[in-house]
Amino acid sequence: MKEERNNDKGEDSFWSEGSFAQTMSGEEAKRKMKTFHKKHDEDMNFSCRKCNKKISAHNKDWHGGMCDECFNKECFPDIKEK
Repeated sequence: MKEERNNDKGEDSFWSEGSFAQTMSGEEAKRKMKTFHKKHDEDMNFSCRKCNKKISAHNKDWHGGMCDECFNKECFPDIKEK
């Protein structure tokens, strides 16, 4: 994995490989903030877009519509599951 560092603080770069970011409108952000603090096993009324496993409203809104396993494989492929 290529690692980028911020020269001022020695921190990983926001845009380094493995980061997950998406743009959204102000209205969409307000709607999604309602699920930001929900747990990963709360409001399990959705399905992972990759494997069809049941997912929470939080994962739907904040993990690209994927379960934790599929999200981690797609966004952090170099990190091995424990």
